[in-house]
Amino acid sequence: MWNSLANNPLIQIFIALVVLILFSFDRNLLITQFLLGGRSNIWAITTVTIFFLSYIVLFLTILRGKLTIRDSHKGLLLVLFILAFYFLLHELIFRDSLVSAKYSIFLFLIGIALCLRYNFFFIFKILGYLGGIISLLLILQQAALYFATSGNINEFDIVIRGEEWGRPVVCDYVAPFGLGLIERCAVGPEFMIGDFIINRSIFFSTEPKYAASILLVTFSCLLISPARSLGKNLFIFFYFIAFLLILSASAFFILIFSFLILYLNFIGAKLYSAIVFLAPLYILPALIEFLLNLSGQEGYLFFRLFSASTDIGTGVFDISLFGESFGQSCEGQLCNDVGLLGNLTSTYGFIGFLLFWLFFYKITYSMFESFKDQRVDKSLKLGMMILLNTYVIFNIYFFSDIFNMFGLFIILTIILLPTYLYENYSSELSTNNQVPEKVY
Repeated sequence: MWNSLANNPLIQIFIALVVLILFSFDRNLLITQFLLGGRSNIWAITTVTIFFLSYIVLFLTILRGKLTIRDSHKGLLLVLFILAFYFLLHELIFRDSLVSAKYSIFLFLIGIALCLRYNFFFIFKILGYLGGIISLLLILQQAALYFATSGNINEFDIVIRGEEWGRPVVCDYVAPFGLGLIERCAVGPEFMIGDFIINRSIFFSTEPKYAASILLVTFSCLLISPARSLGKNLFIFFYFIAFLLILSASAFFILIFSFLILYLNFIGAKLYSAIVFLAPLYILPALIEFLLNLSGQEGYLFFRLFSASTDIGTGVFDISLFGESFGQSCEGQLCNDVGLLGNLTSTYGFIGFLLFWLFFYKITYSMFESFKDQRVDKSLKLGMMILLNTYVIFNIYFFSDIFNMFGLFIILTIILLPTYLYENYSSELSTNNQVPEKVY
């Protein structure tokens, strides 16, 4: 039954669209603002999507009729369920406004998904092209602004007040030509090329970082898809132009860092996970302070570096054994400086920090092992590396929401794709009466 459905192009497009909506809904104002009525109602769609995803997992489990635990996933599943149990206990003891309960549910869903065997590889190509279409719309919007107003957006009507979404009171959203939103601020630096004002594209998200995070995921999907064609190369070009129009330093860092990791080929799961969890404490605060001193006291670069410094924080801080209630260090919208790892360290303490570090190492191990296999295409390796760095930068660092729909898609891809590749290669080797070298 599944094979007949999955081979239908219309069903494939529908599934890919559902996946895109699921992992991007909280960053999409078309849904959260215009459909649900505002920021305060995001919890409702989060709840609905969790129930929907649980139903889908249950349906696929019944359809398959059994759960299969791969040998390579046994250690990961053990750590996963220990972490889920810790989050559940933390919710019961500290009353974390159901955030920790949500994390437990997502972990259990990941655990069940790892025991199901379905081929969803087709969604990568479709998601890649859907993101390319979004990129093209951003390019067309900027081109239209160039010819119509030289980039001046002051003549467009406000469609959403910025303060509704936690933006500065001097900033609001306009929708030039209906091709996406652009944030218009009364004060702030302008980025110009000649007489043309570059307004940072955000599509229908709240800020450039959100738009960049979605396009990074769909761009990775395009790289992962096996198709090689002129159309794929053209869409890759669209993506790079879109990233330039979004002007997200995070996106540029992720793209460059991902390429360097693969090119230098010296980082494994242990070293990478150590960098992820130690750099925000000891390296990044000093580095950003150094760059701020070099950039002067004004200009676009200084503004972007100063914005990054507020997220990075000052580095090492006190940490308790079990943490505290979620949001206890905040008063209203103001929170104590806890840096990029604040959600882990201040809320879940030293125990939660170590458990999540171990979980993170386990989910990345197979991916880095697959990078050693010369049969794995370099484009696919780069796509997985971009996905992983996107999860680190946005889920762990900037948004401090380690388990949500966005992160769920990335985590499952990072875990299951290497297994899918190995099983395909093993099948080919068995056909040729050869023995596979190793399991990753």
